[in-house]
Amino acid sequence: RGQKMSKSKGNVINPMEMVSEYGSDALRLGIIASRSPGQHQAFSANRVVAGRNFCNKLWNIARFIESELGKGFKPHQASLESLADHWIVGQLQNASEGIQRALEGYRFAEASDILYHAVWDSVADWYIEASKDQKNPDLLAWVLDTSLKLAHPFAPFVTETIWQTLSWHDDLLINQPWPTAIEHNEIAAGEFTRVQSLVSEARFVIAALPGNERYSLLYQTDTLVEENAALIKRLAKLQDVKSVDQARGLKLAASGREAWLDVSEDTLREHLINLEQRLAATHAD
Repeated sequence: RGQKMSKSKGNVINPMEMVSEYGSDALRLGIIASRSPGQHQAFSANRVVAGRNFCNKLWNIARFIESELGKGFKPHQASLESLADHWIVGQLQNASEGIQRALEGYRFAEASDILYHAVWDSVADWYIEASKDQKNPDLLAWVLDTSLKLAHPFAPFVTETIWQTLSWHDDLLINQPWPTAIEHNEIAAGEFTRVQSLVSEARFVIAALPGNERYSLLYQTDTLVEENAALIKRLAKLQDVKSVDQARGLKLAASGREAWLDVSEDTLREHLINLEQRLAATHAD
């Protein structure tokens, strides 16, 4: 209600109760999130829940990578092999620099926001999925280590616990230096960004199509799609990705590529009717 916490008003929140329910790391993240310097903002338990979800995401990332690497894994110097490898190194490097600048300027909310998108979006949503098709164990270990180092100032307990469960560590995370950069190819990273653009559009269009059918992606003379067909198929959950001489179906225009979803005439007609109905409803509102 925009009021200060006060015992006399009876509106004080006991932090120990929040810690008991959600964990201390979640409370830290919840207090930091969406705070603008010099402005009063209401405390929200929903932000603490979001902090707990972020901690759970870190656990899930760690468990997946551990299962991929196997017991007793010892990483070597990471080498970059796929477009996704170059891209994630660039993303985490940018996040590291951005978080460091924000922390030095006491902009804690901005720092936590950079961390959230780096771990949740870049690592979990994109790189982990891409790594299932293009395996690089040494870089997977580096990505996990770097994510834990970046998250440690915000969630010290869960990150330290994860760090000490990893077979390749026998020291404390709190004693580790801030992540350092790995040489990567900006052109290769940009190519993965273009793959992302195509996959994102395919996902968006498929979600709007009637039914739950898995579609094939058709393309013409496109080296990027051809060389990353298996990756695109996995990320967009497609039935197939194949080259054709004659274009057909629904063109994916936003990505700027010569690519189509192999959609039947009946599905296209139904999709067009649905779009016209939504447009009419929007004008009516």
